[in-house]
Amino acid sequence: MKGMIEQKNGGSVKDIDLKNRRVSGYLSGFGNVDHDNDIFVKGSYSKTIVERKGNIFFLQQHDWSKPLGKFDVLTEDEKGLYFEGEVVNTSFGLDQLKLYEAGIVEQHSVGFQTIQSDFDTKGVRNIKEVKLYEGSAVTLGANSDTPFTGFKSGIKEANNQITKIMSVLKSGNLTDETFMQLELALKQLQTKAYKTGKHSNQDIEPSPGTRNKDYEPLINTFNNFKL
Repeated sequence: MKGMIEQKNGGSVKDIDLKNRRVSGYLSGFGNVDHDNDIFVKGSYSKTIVERKGNIFFLQQHDWSKPLGKFDVLTEDEKGLYFEGEVVNTSFGLDQLKLYEAGIVEQHSVGFQTIQSDFDTKGVRNIKEVKLYEGSAVTLGANSDTPFTGFKSGIKEANNQITKIMSVLKSGNLTDETFMQLELALKQLQTKAYKTGKHSNQDIEPSPGTRNKDYEPLINTFNNFKL
């Protein structure tokens, strides 16, 4: 992958100041092996932060046509790559703040080029130095490679996310493009839920009286979804 631009989720929201349009949190975490069997090592961002200061952008969905601003603070700590930044006062910037406020956007992601890395005996790639181009706010469904891990146990959490998205959609107070992105996120979640439920039922065949019972709340949520 060396020389190619990569994107990885792994950062969380820490604080949101809607009045001043400021957001803080993490773009990336250290010490966790992701679904690509990669791990960011502390220090991997230190050189690029110095060398590219002022040229690392805050984007929406990795979309260079929608810059949310630049980072006032960008630094490594024990947890990961910490940031603070002000969201621009544009239509998609205001949409982004609404998605933060509704709890729909809870993750961040980085766009980078790997400079130095190696593999351990288990085949895990240790990323030791990167060239960082941008950090993005990402909504549910933005990364189609992110799998569900045990959907049955997380069905309540999934329903909460769906309810949040539906609430924002019904408000109608969004740009058309953001509106369509959230509709797509719902469809992606519905597809993943169906596939995960089908796979689970194949592994352990439930009795006729309990088949799909665990999934009824989610199914009902989708069936009752109307704009």
